[in-house]
Amino acid sequence: MGTTDRMISPSVLTRPVKGRYIVEHSNGREWLVRRLKVVLAGGVVGVLLGGYMTPTWALEPGDPERGKVVYNQYCYKCHGVKGDGNGEVGGVSFPPPANFTDPALWKNRPDSFFIDVITNGYDYGKMPPWWDVISKQEIQDVFAYIKTFRKK
Repeated sequence: MGTTDRMISPSVLTRPVKGRYIVEHSNGREWLVRRLKVVLAGGVVGVLLGGYMTPTWALEPGDPERGKVVYNQYCYKCHGVKGDGNGEVGGVSFPPPANFTDPALWKNRPDSFFIDVITNGYDYGKMPPWWDVISKQEIQDVFAYIKTFRKK
């Protein structure tokens, strides 16, 4: 083996020398530093372009007007037209559906709680999950509409 011929391993870097490529071994630290530089450079580019690109997973803020349409299609039978829990089915279910006009319902509960209940259901099926019926955006819209019932 000559001085330019070395065994190839997973942690190698090739570079041209006098028209030929030689293989150099790099230790783990050098490899890590190089990879971190690439990742950081990619992150900087991402931040700079972030104002021009919207991730596909991002949702628009909920729209109460669109939410009202979905609510009147799926939710009013239990929660009532006024959001007071007195819908057609609300009187016969136990526990009764949520009363969105009751300030106690909103106390110490973040928005994510309500989004989760709409998405995954609540109380072992008393409130069914809706993730497979309406879209994520429609869930945001319904929640925006439900917030209009909240009394300050």
